[in-house]
Amino acid sequence: NPVVNVTVGSQVSGIINKLNVDFNSIVKSNEIIAEIDPSTYSAALAQAQADLANAKANLELQQAEAVRSAELFSNKLISSSDYDTAIATLHEAQATVQIKQASVANATANLGYCKIRSPVDGIVISRAIDLGQTVASSFNTPTLFQIANDLTRMQIDSSVAEADVGGVKDGQDVEFNVDAYPYRNFHGVVTQVRNAPTTVNNVVTYDCVIAVTNADLKLKPGMTANVSIII
Repeated sequence: NPVVNVTVGSQVSGIINKLNVDFNSIVKSNEIIAEIDPSTYSAALAQAQADLANAKANLELQQAEAVRSAELFSNKLISSSDYDTAIATLHEAQATVQIKQASVANATANLGYCKIRSPVDGIVISRAIDLGQTVASSFNTPTLFQIANDLTRMQIDSSVAEADVGGVKDGQDVEFNVDAYPYRNFHGVVTQVRNAPTTVNNVVTYDCVIAVTNADLKLKPGMTANVSIII
């Protein structure tokens, strides 16, 4: 596996109208890799901005009413109840403006989410969407891309049986091979022995992480490695 493998999803739903990358594309951090049709979210933003403008206009009216009520109350021309009502209405208008400002911020954020950006520098190793496809964002964020940060640095997640894990320590040398290159020995180093057990058919194994340099890019994500840890 790549040391850093980022899954890119979508915060909003819609139709993919731009697809800027494909398998094996090199991407930079914050680069736009796909876009969702923004028309719905642009309309929602325009509506939120109009609601905010309406709330601000009402606030101006209530501020004027509060000033007028204060003058009348000081001259004892209105009751305390009427004055209190005017002040409460003013505070309500102020709160409404804050609510509408939050709605504008939310609509702006959703519009920004229509542009799907790469979170890291790397290479696209998986693309799960096509142009024109509808992305449905619900409780589970849909997976659109998988981006490997640096394929020159890989790691092996090896399953070591519980009877052998006691002899494995960080820093030990590792020799391994893969089926794609049966006559070549690769080398790595144990970097971590994880404590989380995995049980399959009553056989308990532990994940021992092995760091591997992959400068020539011969090793690909998902390959099966046969590992010999030298203890």
